[in-house]
Amino acid sequence: MTSQNFTNVTLGNYLHPHFAAVLTVAIILLVCVTIICIVAASLIAVIIYILFEFVYWRVVENGGGGDDVEVESNLEEGVERRRRRRQRKYCRLMMELPCVEYGSDGIETTSRECAICLEDYDGGEPCRIMPVCKHMFHVACIDDWLRIKIACPVCRRCVFNVKNDR
Repeated sequence: MTSQNFTNVTLGNYLHPHFAAVLTVAIILLVCVTIICIVAASLIAVIIYILFEFVYWRVVENGGGGDDVEVESNLEEGVERRRRRRQRKYCRLMMELPCVEYGSDGIETTSRECAICLEDYDGGEPCRIMPVCKHMFHVACIDDWLRIKIACPVCRRCVFNVKNDR
């Protein structure tokens, strides 16, 4: 055989005519289905975007939606519940702090003034001594301070042996 015999050979010579037609139709259908899927996916993406924008702007125009009163009420209840729990915890912890009179026997302190109000201690004045660091403060001063922070105002050490109890 010579190379001349192979140059005139085409795909049509090896495939049955009906199979070639079916293959052509299948390829055309595959391309059409692919195009339809791409168009459908794009259309779905556009619809989702339009719905999102509509809902978003409706929420923005209404100032956050129609459930603001309910959310605000739940938020206020949560804040109030947390405040009450913190107050109960504060009262329990305050009972652990010793209250002594300044100038009584057995009280050792290096400072003669309250580090919070910077006033001198008077003899017989009620004071609290921090159990960990032994710093002393006026009862009213340290009670107000400990409502906000549970650390010593002087050394910043935690005043209580607090565990994560909620």
